[in-house]
Amino acid sequence: MNESTPPGVYVTVTHVETGEVVRHLGPYDTAAAARTAAGQQAGQPLTWARDPETWRAEIFPFSYHVPADPPAELP
Repeated sequence: MNESTPPGVYVTVTHVETGEVVRHLGPYDTAAAARTAAGQQAGQPLTWARDPETWRAEIFPFSYHVPADPPAELP
């Protein structure tokens, strides 16, 4: 039986060289909160780069991945 994942944003931590998922952090309310928590977990501020769907930061030997928030709808 598959357990459902609680709603929220998660940080996926992978090993840079192997791509193996080391851990998941979260859930957090927003991508910004997840990125802040990842920096706290890493023990230092992270520099993030964004592609259309994911925020990424790297401090060897780990890479941190956070799904980007969907664009805000304008009134």
